Amino acid sequence: MLLDFSGDFDYTFKTFKITDSDKLHSFKYKIIPTNFLSTFTIIRVFSSLPPAEPNQRGSIQMINKTIAQFMQEVFRQSGHSDALIHTEAGVRFNYSLLALESARFARGLMQLGVQKKDRVALFATNRFEWIISFLGIITVGGVVVPINPDADDEELDYILRQSECCCIITEPDGEDKTPLAMVQSIQSKLSKRLQIVVTSDTSVSGTVIWKDVSRMGQPIDDLSFSDRMASVSPEDAVAIMYTSGTTGKPKGVVLDHIGLINKSMVSTKRQGIGDADRLCLFFPLFHMFGNTCIALAGLLRGATLVMPCSKFEPSRILEAIPKERCTAIYGSPSMLIALVDHAKFKTSDWQTVSKGIIGGAPCPVELMRRLVEEIGVSKITVAYGITETASWITMTHPGDPIDLRVSTIGTPLECNEVKIIDSGTGELLPPGKSGELCTRGFLMKSYYDLPAATAAAVDSEGWFHTGDLGKMDQQNYVRITGRLKDVIVRDNKEIYPVEIEEILYKLPEVSEAQVFGFPDAGRGQEVAAWIKLKDDMSLSVDAAAAHVEARVTKEQRPKHYRFVSGFPMTGSGKIQKFRLAKMAQKYYLSSD
Repeated sequence: MLLDFSGDFDYTFKTFKITDSDKLHSFKYKIIPTNFLSTFTIIRVFSSLPPAEPNQRGSIQMINKTIAQFMQEVFRQSGHSDALIHTEAGVRFNYSLLALESARFARGLMQLGVQKKDRVALFATNRFEWIISFLGIITVGGVVVPINPDADDEELDYILRQSECCCIITEPDGEDKTPLAMVQSIQSKLSKRLQIVVTSDTSVSGTVIWKDVSRMGQPIDDLSFSDRMASVSPEDAVAIMYTSGTTGKPKGVVLDHIGLINKSMVSTKRQGIGDADRLCLFFPLFHMFGNTCIALAGLLRGATLVMPCSKFEPSRILEAIPKERCTAIYGSPSMLIALVDHAKFKTSDWQTVSKGIIGGAPCPVELMRRLVEEIGVSKITVAYGITETASWITMTHPGDPIDLRVSTIGTPLECNEVKIIDSGTGELLPPGKSGELCTRGFLMKSYYDLPAATAAAVDSEGWFHTGDLGKMDQQNYVRITGRLKDVIVRDNKEIYPVEIEEILYKLPEVSEAQVFGFPDAGRGQEVAAWIKLKDDMSLSVDAAAAHVEARVTKEQRPKHYRFVSGFPMTGSGKIQKFRLAKMAQKYYLSSD
C-alpha cells in the first residue's frame, strides 16, 4: 500500500490518496504521535473503500472532543439524575454534584502543582474517590496511571519509575494491606519528587489528605481553570494503563481522549446503554474493563454507576442489584459464576437486569444459558478487547442467539477493522481459516517509552497484532481459537487449549477449567487439564478424562488431570497460564 500525503504535516485530519492494487481511493486519516516524542502512526477514521477484506469499518460520527469537554454537556443535560452511588460507602452523587466535586478536585490539583501531561497514579480499590480523581486529573490535562491495588512492591516501584509519575493517590494502611507504607518506602528511593495524596480523614506526615486537595483549589480563578481545560487536545494522552502481566513484565499503554470517547460511545450503542440505565460496577477500576468500558462509558451516556463494594464481594453485589435496581452487569465469567452460584443469589432480585458484558475469558455455554434463559439477562453480550486497542474490538449483538454469544466474540465494532492473517507470512486469510487476529481503529498511541515494542505490535499499515488466534466467517462473526503463546506443541502437533476447555465445561460438575502446556524434554510440551469443581459437587479424574477422550483425537488428549481450588489470576481476573505452567512443571517433576 502506497501513501501519497497531501497537506501540511500536523495532528489534524487530512484526506490522503491511497494506492492499493492499482485502485485509487480517498480516506480520511488521523496522524497521531505513537509516543511523546517523534514517531507517528496513521490511523483510518473514515473509510470509503469498497469491501475488499473480510471486515471493513462502516462510517461513524466521530467525536472530536476531550473527555472533560464531552462531560460538560452530560453534566448540563443530566444534572438531577443519579451519576454515582457507592452503597458500601453510603454516598450518592447526581451529575450536578459530580460536576462540582470533580471540578473542585481538578482546581486543587492545579494548586498542588500538577501540570498538563504530568502523570498521576491512582493506587486504590473501587472507592468513589477514584472516579472523582480520574475526572479531575484528565480535566487539567494530566495523565492517569491506574495501578493494581494488589500490586507488590516490585511492580509498584517499576510502574512509578517507568511512567515518571509526579503524584500518586492512594489509600491509608489497613490490617491486611499497607499501600501507603509501600508508597512511602518507594518515595524515599526516587530521585524525582512524588507527591502523595491519601484518601484518609486524618492527616499523615508527608502526605496531603484527599479532601484537602479539593479545598486548596479555591485560589484558582475561573479564567485560569477554563484556559487549562481549553489547552487540552482530543489527541493528548489521557491515560497510561499497564498491561495485566499474564505473560510477564507489564508495558504502559498510552491512550488518548479521542480513542476512549469514540470506542465508549460505539460500544454502548451496540449494547443499547442509555441515560436510564444503572450499571453495576464491581470490576476493578485499575483495569480498562472497569475504568473505561463500564465507568467512563456509563458516564458519557449519562447512566448511573452503582458501586457495591471496594473489593469484589458477592454478598454486597447481590444486595445492591435489587436495592439500586441495576439494569446492566459486567464481569468475567469467573465473577459471574461466583455471583449466580452464591448462597444469597435469588433470580427474582435480578428482574431489572437485562444488559451487560461478559469479557476477559471465554464464556461457558451453561453460564450463558443460565443468565439468558433462567435469570432473564436476555440482552447480555460477549465482548473482546485489549488495552492496546482502547477497549473493545468485537462484541456480540443483544439479540444474537445463545450459540453465537458463546461460540464467537461477535462482530467488529463499527469503528474497528479486523482481519485474520497467517502469522508467519502476513498473508490475509479467507473466511473460516484460523490465523492471527489483527485490528486497527483508535489504537493506543504507543507503549510508553518503549518504541521497539510499539513497532513490533503495530505494523507500518496501522494494524495492531493481537497475538490471539481466531477465524472470521462470512457474516464477520469472529471465533477465538487460542493464543499464539498458549498453543501447545506436543510431538510437533498443535493443540488448542480452548477446544478442550469447552469440552470440560459441558460437565455439569465443572465450575472452571484450564488446559495448558508445560515443558517436556521428550515431547516438547506436555498437556495438563486443571479443574475447579462447583461447590458440593464431585467428579473423578477417570470420569473427566473419559469425557474428553470421547470427543478429541488421541493427539489432543491431556496427559495430566488435577482438581484445584482456584487458579493464579491477575487483579482483573485473568488466568495466568504462564504461572500454571511453572506450577505444573514443579508438581509433576517432583511426583516422578
